[in-house]
Amino acid sequence: MSTSPSPASTASLAPRTAIQLLGLMLLHGGVAGWIGYGAFIKATEFNPNLLPGVILDVLRFVMTRIAVDPSVFMSWSLRSIIGVEIFLALAILLSARYARVLAITTLGFFCAILLYAMITTAMSDGIVKAVTTGCGCFGSAGMPASVMFLVDGALLASAFFLVSRQREGTATPVAATLAIGMIAIFAIREPEMTTTPTPTEVVKDPNTNPSGGSDATNPELVTKPAVITGPWPSAPAKYEKTYFPRWKDWIGQPLRDQKLARAIEGTMPADLERGDWLVVFSRPDCEDCQSMFRGNFAVARKERVLKVTVPDSRGPHIGMPCIGCEERMLYRVRAGETGKGKSPDYVFKTPVIVRMKDGIVSGVCVDRSNAAEYASVFGEPVKSTTAAPTDPATPVVTPPTTATTAAWPGPPAKLSSFYVAEFSGTVGKPLADLPFALLIENKLPPKFLEGRWIVVFYREDCDHCNDLLMTYFSGALKFPTLTVAIPDADPAASMPNPCDACSKLSMIKGPNYVIGTPVVLAINNGIIECVVEDVEDMTALEACLKFNTP
Repeated sequence: MSTSPSPASTASLAPRTAIQLLGLMLLHGGVAGWIGYGAFIKATEFNPNLLPGVILDVLRFVMTRIAVDPSVFMSWSLRSIIGVEIFLALAILLSARYARVLAITTLGFFCAILLYAMITTAMSDGIVKAVTTGCGCFGSAGMPASVMFLVDGALLASAFFLVSRQREGTATPVAATLAIGMIAIFAIREPEMTTTPTPTEVVKDPNTNPSGGSDATNPELVTKPAVITGPWPSAPAKYEKTYFPRWKDWIGQPLRDQKLARAIEGTMPADLERGDWLVVFSRPDCEDCQSMFRGNFAVARKERVLKVTVPDSRGPHIGMPCIGCEERMLYRVRAGETGKGKSPDYVFKTPVIVRMKDGIVSGVCVDRSNAAEYASVFGEPVKSTTAAPTDPATPVVTPPTTATTAAWPGPPAKLSSFYVAEFSGTVGKPLADLPFALLIENKLPPKFLEGRWIVVFYREDCDHCNDLLMTYFSGALKFPTLTVAIPDADPAASMPNPCDACSKLSMIKGPNYVIGTPVVLAINNGIIECVVEDVEDMTALEACLKFNTP
């Protein structure tokens, strides 16, 4: 007596058509590789900001409702996501019986997330941004969400329609890959960082003390004696594709040894390497540059000045008064020139002021809001600052001008790969007790911990941040304001900070920062008075700013 084969065995023994073979290749190769590549990118970049927005919002929601360190929670959440994706990729690759259902479930989930992200973005920022904005699934250089949705949808359709529903196999591959995924959660190595010691901000000539401060507050920068001879080096045979100067490394070195300086076009002044010079890099559409020139170069200075224009501006040119200055420009490919490729990319903000004596760089200012750094390159006195106590009831005691008080703890010596901003429960506590705030560049303005200050965390490519600054901070300020940029903005979409009267700093570059922007804080004598994370809540925002109170 013969028995008829079961449907499952019939499906497994039936000859596979070309369409079925294509479906299996897309399932075990395409889907597994697609998910595995996403896990690889997440593991190498280890940046929670690159997760899809809806996933990040869910993690933030959970984080605010459990008593756990935000950074630890986000780190292990990211590890878990990577471990799950590793398990899914390997299980789909190796399992015959469960590959199809795992692929359909996973890709369906991905499509739902992408569709939700595009709909919410379209509702707030328009359809164009919805289809062109990256979802973060493949890291910082990933594809737009719309492209990811099409790829996920195509793979989902192939798994659903081209792969047989009845395939035999054991659960062993799934169990083995599950174990591998769990091991990966603990094995993924989070990148570690250490802070670079801050170079001396105030530079003094060995024979003079232009800052007027004591040696304790203004340590000298000692450079080896150097006599520069010979003409200025000729232009390089081949220019760099990208110039990204490490300005602090210039200090104590000849200007002529710097690649960016060699990219200055034209003949250099004959006495450039004799005496005191200021070399100013600026862009012709830079409002901050214009303000700097008006304040410091509208009349002739005692130092010689070399004004170097960075030729990559896109906006309308504005006046840059520079009386008695020598003017040059960085190299660029002019219109009509052929065979020279594209102009170099100059990846630095302007203005940048370089002070040098006898051709040796003695100081660099890359941040005008840093009073000490700014004053040092101009040879002006630097005012001593004192720290206000964190307890408002404690009277302020001004120390002697020859001593300094540690006003700000500064960043930790060892940095994590990312930091999560957690503001709940911080009202009434010192700002210095907030771990996220300690990652602000250690160049706080004078008297930052005295009196009432407004602090704004923002991103330079954030439309809502720009609207906030334009609306409330573009004119005269009732309270001194510090704007802190999160340094992960897209340079191509960055907008200038419209707050001319603000002190402008950035978070330390290196770690990733998990924070929705903008966020507004008010502090009084260093104590947090209020926090506004939803600036669309006008009542809370205006109550915190107190701009309308007498």
